[in-house]
Amino acid sequence: MNFVIPPLLEQESLTLVFVGLGIAIIGMAFGKIKNKDSLQLHRWIMTGAVSLNMIAIGVVMIPSLYLFYSNANNSLTSSFSIIQIIHVVAGFPAGMLALLFVFNDLPQPAKRWMRLTAALWILSVALGAIVYFTMPS
Repeated sequence: MNFVIPPLLEQESLTLVFVGLGIAIIGMAFGKIKNKDSLQLHRWIMTGAVSLNMIAIGVVMIPSLYLFYSNANNSLTSSFSIIQIIHVVAGFPAGMLALLFVFNDLPQPAKRWMRLTAALWILSVALGAIVYFTMPS
């Protein structure tokens, strides 16, 4: 039996990631205000954004990556594969850093690490969109 991720689920995954990105942008704005209430809102909003992304990663992206590379006909050196690998290389540290922040294990200096995480996350989302729109049928 050959399992394939349904296209609708792939579309929903992309939607979750973009909704998460929008929520994260709102959360970043609250993080700039620097009072107790806005920083608490920043934390909760960013936790929601990270959660949406982790759902998309766990339900669609990891299984899709496994299915793609388990097919011997797919080449590691194809342009699609190279974009996908770069997406993973940018996305993995972004996800791990985001989880550190969610579980309140803040690397120091936290502001610098948050900015790096945001930059990697945005890069990963852009690359993920390219992966999605160039996926072989």
